This record gives sequence, C-alpha cells and structure tokens, in this order.
Amino acid sequence: MSYASPKKSPPPVEILTTSLLRLPQLQKIHQPNNKLFVESLDLFKKSLTALWETTPTVSVRSHRGRLYLNSNRVPTDKTFSVTVTRFTEFLESRKIFGINFLKTDALSDDAIVDFFRELNQAALQKEPNLYLLEKLEGNWANVIADKDFNIAVVMATDSSGNARPVIWNAGVRTLALKAKKSYSRALAVLTGLNDKLSEGQAVNINKPRRVVQDMVEGLFQDENLLLSLSTIRDYDDYTCTHSVNVAILSMCLGKRVGLSKLQIMTLGLSALFHDLGKVDIPIELIRKTSKFTDDEYALVKHHPLHSVLRILRINAEHNLKSKLLISPFEHHLGVDLGGYPSSGRVSPMTLFGRIVAISDHYDALTSSRSYRPIPISPEQALDIMLQVSGSQLDQILLKVFINMIGIYPVGTLLLLDTREIGMVSQTIPGSDQGRPLCYLLDFEENQLIRGDLVDLTLRNHDGSFVRNILRCFHPTEFGLNPSDFLL
Repeated sequence: MSYASPKKSPPPVEILTTSLLRLPQLQKIHQPNNKLFVESLDLFKKSLTALWETTPTVSVRSHRGRLYLNSNRVPTDKTFSVTVTRFTEFLESRKIFGINFLKTDALSDDAIVDFFRELNQAALQKEPNLYLLEKLEGNWANVIADKDFNIAVVMATDSSGNARPVIWNAGVRTLALKAKKSYSRALAVLTGLNDKLSEGQAVNINKPRRVVQDMVEGLFQDENLLLSLSTIRDYDDYTCTHSVNVAILSMCLGKRVGLSKLQIMTLGLSALFHDLGKVDIPIELIRKTSKFTDDEYALVKHHPLHSVLRILRINAEHNLKSKLLISPFEHHLGVDLGGYPSSGRVSPMTLFGRIVAISDHYDALTSSRSYRPIPISPEQALDIMLQVSGSQLDQILLKVFINMIGIYPVGTLLLLDTREIGMVSQTIPGSDQGRPLCYLLDFEENQLIRGDLVDLTLRNHDGSFVRNILRCFHPTEFGLNPSDFLL
C-alpha cells in the first residue's frame, strides 16, 4: 500500500509575504474578530516569530522584481513567483521598496491591525511613502523608502597621500525624503504664521518649534543632507525660502561651533523668524528691479524692527521669546555696529546675531533677486563676504562657515577636464584643494539625470588626479535646482 507524503509547509518568508498581501485585503471587508482574518493574522505572527529567532530585524524587500529577506535573495518556484510579482506591485503602489519588522516581545494583535490599517490608508495618499515614513516612525514595523540596496565605499586619498574610505550610505534616501518633508512643512508653517499675524490672529510657537526640532534631528543624522536642502531656491517665494535656508545654514554653523541641541533649536527658530518683518515692507519695494531711493532704503531698513514686533505677538514662553528677538534685530547691524537699525549701542553683537548675519549674507548673495536675476556663484559669494569680514561679518565665524561650506559648496556645478559635468554632493574635510564628492549628470531622453557618485580626490598611478575641475557654475545659470538631483 502506498501513502502520499505529507505536504511540506512553506518557509516562513513565503507565509509572511503572502500575509502581507492578504491581510490588507481582508481588513477592507472584515472586522478584526472575523474568523478568516484571525486565522490569517495568526499565520502572520507565527511566520514573523519564526524569522525573529534568527535575527532581531526582518527586512522583506523587492529589488528588480526579486524578493530579498534581509540581504539574501529568496528562491522562488513558479507558484511563489506570482506572489512575489504581486508583492512588488503592492510596494510600488505605496512608493516603497520593502518593510522592516523589529523584534518585540509584546506584539499585540491591535498593533498588527493598526499597521495594516496604515498600509491601506497609504494607498489613498498622494505621497504614500512620506505618509508611511511619518506614521510608522519608531514603530515595530516601518517602511524602506530608499531604492538603492547597498552601501558604496569610495576610496579617497587625502592631502598626505593616505588612502581612506569615504562611506556613502545608500539608505540616505530615506532620510532625504523625511528632510524634504521637513523643509516643505517649514515653508508651510512660516507662510501660515505670517498670514495669521497679518490678519491679527493669535499664533502659537508649537508648530514652528516642531519643524525646527525635526531639522535639528536631521542635522545630527546627516549634516550634508541638511546643507543640500539649503540649495532650494524659489524665486516666487523668496522671503520664505530664504528664511528656511538661513535657519538651516545657521543651525549647521551652530553645530560646528559646539552649540548644544537645545541651543541649536533656539538658534534655528530665531533664524527662521529673522525676516518676518519683510511682510510689512511694500511689495513693490521688495520686487523693485532698480536701485532704491534714499527714502525707499530707509523703509527697507525698518524690517528688523518689524520682525521684532511680529515675534512679540507669538505665543511663547517669555524666556524663549526673549532669545528669539535678538538675531532678527541684529542680523544687519554688523560686528562694527555700523549697520542698521541704528541704536547707539556699544555692546557687541551676540553669537546668534553673528551666525544669522553670515547665513543671511550667503543665501542672499547666492539667490536670484528682482534686481539680480542671475545669482552670484558660491565661490564669488564667499569672496565678497571675506571682503566685509571684520566690519559686517565676524572673521572667526566666517572662517568656520567657509570650512563648513567648502571651496566647492554643495550644489555647485563643476565642469571637469573629462568633459563631464558634476554637481557637488558632499564636501570632504581635509581633502586636497577642497576636492569634493560629486554626482555626474547624464542625459536620458533629453533630460538631465543624476549619474554616478565620484570622488574628485582619486588619483592615477602616476599621482595625477583622475578628474580635474576646470570651472564652476551656479546651477541656476542653467535653470537647475540642486535639490532635484541631491535629494
């Protein structure tokens, strides 16, 4: 007598993947206590528990149509390959590339139900990946929003000839998505705050504070990424974009001089509000393309005082508000106190005021303005700022700022002797001649796209550089926004 061999149970990763497809569908049509839903939920938990026995983090992702468990490709037969294809489509519909599950000893059914509810809600959002990044941040389950799979290690040579690895974390894409969202939120919050103040409505400090807190966290995760955000330019909304950029540059400089997280947050808020008073200047003056008359310039010079008056109307703790007033008042004063507003003071500018003055100067010079449609290149801007150091700008802080920005600041376009065009993505501290990392720009279907990441410190066997910089340009000269390529 012959007996049929018992059917082999699928491996846990197959059960998990199938459950990830099935449970969102069941949740749409059944209550959590439905028998079919409960059984599927139990299979999901058992498969995840089995996988957690070998690793504390289970990552299931799709890469080029193939399924990976952590970094290992999952073998698929003809039947399961259909599931993998559906899972890839499921992820693509949410603009994500995989899901991480962090081991927890107290995983409840409610937590799992909430997770699948968010997956379903994400499918209804305009930016589902950003929605999931926010909703699942710090959760036992979170999404993989970066397409790149590996970490690239670029070998560089410093000025002493020593080889060293420069790590470029491909996972930075996830941080970039969050950073862009923080930037957009900062613009929206600042615009809303100014509108409310103009209408005489009450304004609370909480939303701006949360936005700045997010940016401070981003600063301590990846400073270069935050500096990339400061390259965003919007000619039609110059004042708000400029204010957010000045806040970013100020926080980066604050970190460089050793300020604490709390001090950097206060500095960031103060810098974000430094030009609030521009709203009280007639719009025709802001957009004027010719030189100001004496009377017009006198009006413009009132904007620091207008900023102070607007900040006074924001609901905030007294101790915090007093700190927020200083740099908006001082940022055009000059370290020699010869600027405006004229107050007859003899006490030197505060540290916050000196930091914001440098950031304001740099962003204003490198932005398109009504009277200067073509912005000044970062290289020229730093030269101009050096000429006024000691009078308008603090000499020591400016040196730290130039060190931070680099000889070739993030976002600068470089013409290379290899007939390639690069965009600076990251400065390398201590590199020979300030040579940075940059992305090569390629053409695809008549469009510029981001190409390979290259290190301009790399040398040939004879000691010569593989690539040399012939000339640098401001990206807006060619209608390019660096954030489109760097983030």
